[in-house]
Amino acid sequence: MSSSVPLIIPIVLVAASAASVFSTDLYTPSLPHLPEYFGTTASMVQLSMSLNLAAFAFAQLIHGPLADGFGRRGVILWGMILFILASVGCALSESISSLIFFRIMQGLTISAEAVVVMVVIRDLWDEVAGAKVMAAYGMSISMAPAIGPIIGGYIHVTWGWQANFWLLVGLACLCTVGLWRYLPETGVPDRAALKPRRVLADFAALMANRTYMGYTVLAGMVMCGLFAYITEGPFLLIKRHGVPTEQFGYYQAAIVAAYFCGSLFANRVMTRFGIEKVLRLGITCELVGGAGFLVLVWTGFETPYTLSGAMSFFAFGLGLVFSTAPMRALTVAKAGRGSAAALLGATEMGLGALGALAVGVLHDGTAAPVAYVLSGSAILGLLIYVMGIRKPSL
Repeated sequence: MSSSVPLIIPIVLVAASAASVFSTDLYTPSLPHLPEYFGTTASMVQLSMSLNLAAFAFAQLIHGPLADGFGRRGVILWGMILFILASVGCALSESISSLIFFRIMQGLTISAEAVVVMVVIRDLWDEVAGAKVMAAYGMSISMAPAIGPIIGGYIHVTWGWQANFWLLVGLACLCTVGLWRYLPETGVPDRAALKPRRVLADFAALMANRTYMGYTVLAGMVMCGLFAYITEGPFLLIKRHGVPTEQFGYYQAAIVAAYFCGSLFANRVMTRFGIEKVLRLGITCELVGGAGFLVLVWTGFETPYTLSGAMSFFAFGLGLVFSTAPMRALTVAKAGRGSAAALLGATEMGLGALGALAVGVLHDGTAAPVAYVLSGSAILGLLIYVMGIRKPSL
């Protein structure tokens, strides 16, 4: 990290991102229990995941131009404040429809954090340094999905699922204070960026940029596989394989540890091997993980340990891809960074929502839906890289 950038800036950015991740990971151990609580189906409960991700994706297309037009600081602060209110609504929900509504509100508001963090990193560091910061950033926020399900499982068993959202409210309040106190404005507000014609022109230019879209969709495909597992994983391990709710988080932590190792490896070798080689290794690891998951389902050699092991290969690759593809996309983009980060994030989370929706629709109590989405996303990612991305000059 550049010595000219105060350490407190990445710290508060990581804290805000952790709150975003906690909004899902604290809640996942409760998912298999909510159909009975609300008197509904598993597919209906899974909508609280897929629609949250869809809202997260859509709202980034708005937050990006806002970050270019009004600056980064105000957008992320207002996003966090509204996220706190949405989290209170989740905690007070008395029906599945109410919970789904406020989960959508969480997605719409916390997506401001995703856009602004990416843009601030690109504002403050060049491409190679930014990729290393992204890897370090990925390692840091990976602690949230590692410990979130563990904490969430014990809280669910002790105080009920609502308590997880009250904990989230408290964490988000602390993060908001930290952002207000320490995050400076890193961009130059450009009100012209808010003009509808300018916004549409920026997005049109980005979508016509084959290289940018290649890296963007590639990053989105790994999110598709990841959120397919996050959505269906609790049902597989807790309901199908009998893992106690409070122990589910330990299996999740093993997968997150693999992601952490992937991010750490990327950070260490980025300068030596270059972004493209690290990215290709990430794609290879995801293919191994996806294929392994599929083989386990086909052969019947399916246990909580083997499923978590296959998913760990995928997660290691995710750490490599997520450290490299977003930075490449933002580098080759020729529009405003806010709009580029917005379309990047919207594509990632939109494809993540598609993965979550797919396993919800295909839900049959087995691991087959996850295996098909996971392996399919890895194969499509490879095809996008081989056929859809022009060889960049490094």
